[in-house]
Amino acid sequence: MDDHPNQNGLYRAGAISAVVIVIVFLIEMVVILAFGLPASTAEAWFAVLQRNRFVGLIQTLGLDLVAVAFHAPLYLALFFFLRQVKKHSAALLLSLVFSLIGISVYFASNVTFSMLYLSDQFSAAATEIQKAQILTSGQTMMAIYNGTGPFVAFLLYAVAGILVSIVMLRGGLFAPWIGILGMIGNILELGLPPALDPAFFLRIDPILIGVGGAVLLVWYVAIAVKLFRVSARGALVPAQQVSG
Repeated sequence: MDDHPNQNGLYRAGAISAVVIVIVFLIEMVVILAFGLPASTAEAWFAVLQRNRFVGLIQTLGLDLVAVAFHAPLYLALFFFLRQVKKHSAALLLSLVFSLIGISVYFASNVTFSMLYLSDQFSAAATEIQKAQILTSGQTMMAIYNGTGPFVAFLLYAVAGILVSIVMLRGGLFAPWIGILGMIGNILELGLPPALDPAFFLRIDPILIGVGGAVLLVWYVAIAVKLFRVSARGALVPAQQVSG
């Protein structure tokens, strides 16, 4: 496969995307540590947004929209870089497809700005009846937020990450530890199915996802470093060459 300036530009875009994702996750982590986890009821969500709109949007994971959007150029860059590994082309293609579908599902089911609008309406409501109606709408949005759409989206991201990590591990274009980190982080991000034991799920799942997120931060940084190096070198890396 011949190199091409546009391809190196795609690698740079993928590297920058990985850096943006890391920055977004770090900002969210700092805000959540400082102000607490996202609200679990519509009224609490409204209160968070009314106290400080900017912090509230971060605390309610509004920045996830940015991180999710930047997964598109990241996975495109990984697809074009790793497609040199011919024997794993099916897994690589599935990884790209799952990531793009996951992005679409997440954007379709995200309720951040709907809740922001309802929060403003709730604040301006003149009667208790109006507030009750808006709260009902808010609870509907919360059901969507905790429902099938976001769950499917994150499931698709995790599977996409596992598949691309397998190609990284076996393809020889990334150091093996990067592929291993990606597999561990994305498996942990899957969490536990809440249907198994809701009480146990509520205790354990945030821990698994938190540890998985920390592992994935290192994974994204490693990907960014690799793609920056490849784009700066201006040449494709031979499949037998393993570097960090």
